[in-house]
Amino acid sequence: MKIISATVLYTILNGATILKSERTAACTAIAEGKRHEKDRKDSISHQADLKQTLSKRQGRREFLLKTGGILAAGAFGAVPLRGWAADPVNIGALYPTTGSMAQIGVGCVAAAKLAAEMVNEAGGIKSLGGAKLNLILSDVQSDTTVTRTETDRLITGNKLSAIHGCFASALTLIASEVAERAKVPLITGSSSDQLNKGRTYTFTPFARASQFARAQLQMAKLVSDTPKVAVIFENTAFGTSTSNGLKELAPAEGVEIVMFEPYSAGFTDASPLINKVKSSGANALFSVSYLNDLILIVRTVKQVGLNIAINGGSGGFVIPDFYKNVGKLAEGLQGVAHWNHDMDANAEKVNAEYRKRTGEFLFEYAGGLVAQTFMIADALERAASTDPQKVREALSALDVSSGFAAMAPGGKVKFGPDGKNVYGRPVGVQWQDGDLASVFPKQDARKPLMKS
Repeated sequence: MKIISATVLYTILNGATILKSERTAACTAIAEGKRHEKDRKDSISHQADLKQTLSKRQGRREFLLKTGGILAAGAFGAVPLRGWAADPVNIGALYPTTGSMAQIGVGCVAAAKLAAEMVNEAGGIKSLGGAKLNLILSDVQSDTTVTRTETDRLITGNKLSAIHGCFASALTLIASEVAERAKVPLITGSSSDQLNKGRTYTFTPFARASQFARAQLQMAKLVSDTPKVAVIFENTAFGTSTSNGLKELAPAEGVEIVMFEPYSAGFTDASPLINKVKSSGANALFSVSYLNDLILIVRTVKQVGLNIAINGGSGGFVIPDFYKNVGKLAEGLQGVAHWNHDMDANAEKVNAEYRKRTGEFLFEYAGGLVAQTFMIADALERAASTDPQKVREALSALDVSSGFAAMAPGGKVKFGPDGKNVYGRPVGVQWQDGDLASVFPKQDARKPLMKS
């Protein structure tokens, strides 16, 4: 008979959380050990194996607690947890949960936790023995300097297989530089085309800023046969890259740009800017802005009595807080997104669970993040390794057209040599009855365009 020494099991029982049945068995083994001390030498290797296995059990239980528990049974097809758990797979998550971008960041964190739970509930990474995803969150505080230090800290302080974040291009450009140097793959919903230049560990599964611009210009023709557009944009990486795309593509799309004006992100008075729009003769306004600026712009447009079609693009326009702040003023306003919750059955399913948890619909960045998590899980499954370089290789070979990983306009994701999804395209959206409906292009429309 193989015997477990009383000393070893005493240490384990005092250092780990063991299920009641296991604790009973362990105590029996201690009693047996006292009666059979002479056989201790024969049990050394067995003791070591048991101690290692129980340590893994402890890690698994702690992980489930830290990641917020498990989805209610049946929500996404629960899988019973049996046997010894494999070591969890560490995934870094960089999002601003404080500072000016916190509204979006907090929603992204909720989506990140939901996505990890979905993967884990489905059995984890099967090629790694059912390993669970362990989400390691970091608040980048809506600040580029903090983003750099937090990305470095996250990578050096943890054994990461991959990272997702940050959604704001100005922050993601910094985070991707650090991740590239450390050779850790980063997947992001940020739209800046700069992320696809000179990088080999950065992956962008959704539409690029230049594609957003083309879609906005095409949507301008939905409201006027001769669109004259005023473009106002925040002076950030997101605003500059998107607005430049508008300017470059406008002639080929038959759209006249009558005003092209940057502004300082976070400004407090939009009146001078909107008065310029009023005098420009524009019949459509494109505002490339995040939430707080866009709220101010829309309110100011109404205050000065300017009757103009507004396309808010992406950024702050496509999140629930926008409607909360402007209410009925949002009705009929158009925008462009890289993801929307009505795209397909999988998106609607995730949206229902997210809405149950948060009381809000699953917005662009958060929904895209769920898809990104499943792309990482797909890569881990094929790599059968937690090594970040092997995960990077698997991501570069990603080619999906079904399941949660394929939740994107068009339903396909395949990365080219530059890390860009070769099938990526945006979807045109419109605020209708307090919700965001997909209305453009025709193949992606879920509701007809509402004439304002």
